[in-house]
Amino acid sequence: MTIFLLIVPSAFKESLNISYTIDKIQKIIDNLYLKLKPISNNKTIYAVMNNVSIKINNQLISLFSKIFDSALNIGQNIVSIAVIPIISYYFLADGDNIANKLLNFFPINSRNMVKKISKDIDKILGRYIVSQLLLCAFIGIVTFAILIFLHIDFPIILSILNAFFNIIPYFGPVFGAVPAIFIALIKSPQKAMWVLIWLYLLQQIEGNILSPKITGDSVNMHPLMVIILLVVGGKIAGFLGMILAIPVGVMIKVIYEDLNYYLF
Repeated sequence: MTIFLLIVPSAFKESLNISYTIDKIQKIIDNLYLKLKPISNNKTIYAVMNNVSIKINNQLISLFSKIFDSALNIGQNIVSIAVIPIISYYFLADGDNIANKLLNFFPINSRNMVKKISKDIDKILGRYIVSQLLLCAFIGIVTFAILIFLHIDFPIILSILNAFFNIIPYFGPVFGAVPAIFIALIKSPQKAMWVLIWLYLLQQIEGNILSPKITGDSVNMHPLMVIILLVVGGKIAGFLGMILAIPVGVMIKVIYEDLNYYLF
């Protein structure tokens, strides 16, 4: 709780400086345009530059529009957000009663099997979630230290983003590193290169040493199956689908294995 109270004000303070960074980006684009202006007399080059400029502007407008809409949605749904902890408390407090009532929907002779499946899902899914939280915390803390060491702007926000994206196996580290590299690039290409190198080393340590050790015992799933689940989840529900793909896959795997044990 204390860490949360320290992080939120600092992250909010960093977010207030984003407008300054946007102005800086605009100046970089303007300077680049002035440098390329002498060769823009060529119609083909001018057309390419114009198309790129339009796409960049559209992407920036779309990005900040989404950020603004998200802020509005948080404000509009603040009551719903506040209710979530209350609902979670009652589910935890009355979990056994709810489970027993749900069992009434199943035939008596299959209730033991349903209980076993439920316990297995709870155990394995719980291990997976804890392992991912530990890895995300590690990524966030080390990313913050790297960005502070390299004097990169918005270290808290960028480290939180990198930790959050790390929930997604394989693709997540790429998504998480891009914002930090982009912000570093505003300062200098050398800074961006150092951020890229350090974050790459961090992800190699996490992906090849820590992740197999921490999650290996909790989720026994082939890497190819993980990639397939991520692709399918992304196609069905976008970013949220990629986050939920592995937990849903784990649940299906446990149900299949338990049913196969009891029925065959």
